[in-house]
Amino acid sequence: MNIRITYFIIFLILCGCSDPSYQITQDGINRDKPIQDGFDLIEIFVTEFNEEGRPTKYTDGTSLFCGPTKGFSGHLGENVFSQTEKSLISKNRKKMNTIMALNGNSLGGEGHDKRIMEYIDSKNLIDSIVSENFPFEAQRKIGFFEKSENYKWVFTKDGVADLKFYDYSKNVFDTLPMDLKKNQWYLLNFSNASNIIDKVFFRVKENGEIEQFEYYKVIMGV
Repeated sequence: MNIRITYFIIFLILCGCSDPSYQITQDGINRDKPIQDGFDLIEIFVTEFNEEGRPTKYTDGTSLFCGPTKGFSGHLGENVFSQTEKSLISKNRKKMNTIMALNGNSLGGEGHDKRIMEYIDSKNLIDSIVSENFPFEAQRKIGFFEKSENYKWVFTKDGVADLKFYDYSKNVFDTLPMDLKKNQWYLLNFSNASNIIDKVFFRVKENGEIEQFEYYKVIMGV
């Protein structure tokens, strides 16, 4: 392989593995990498800081999730999907649930692969219907109080095992449905469910400036 091509591939890999960078303003979030999966915004009450001033111990207050509109299709789709699409989604979800139960609610691996291709086909069909009605292109900038294309906000509530669930009783919003208080700390949590811890702590100071601390970590071997 041409040595220049090899160096270029290595460069792309290194760029893709670099820590994300954030700039928080009173208007919103700027990230050097597209925001694919969404994030939590949580009001936090801090009891301890590290030597740099980053919050290390805190309790949660009001919390919201901001993510791709397609992620709320189960709630918003009632007024968007056609009757044919609703029927197809319902039929294929039932098939997927049946196949999951057939495999002991664990899909993949030895003894858990019964009718797995049918499951994949049903999932792909549902995904295609959702994508057709809720198109999505990941953005690097998400506004707090200005509508961001193809993203929505929803309040969340505590569930089991530290999980948070959407609170649809308070609706789904185009913009952040609460004010950011001065001198109040907030947590932006971009962490995923596997091995990436990606958090930004910030507060709006009295003069309107933003103080922020980023915390990024990859947990190896997970």
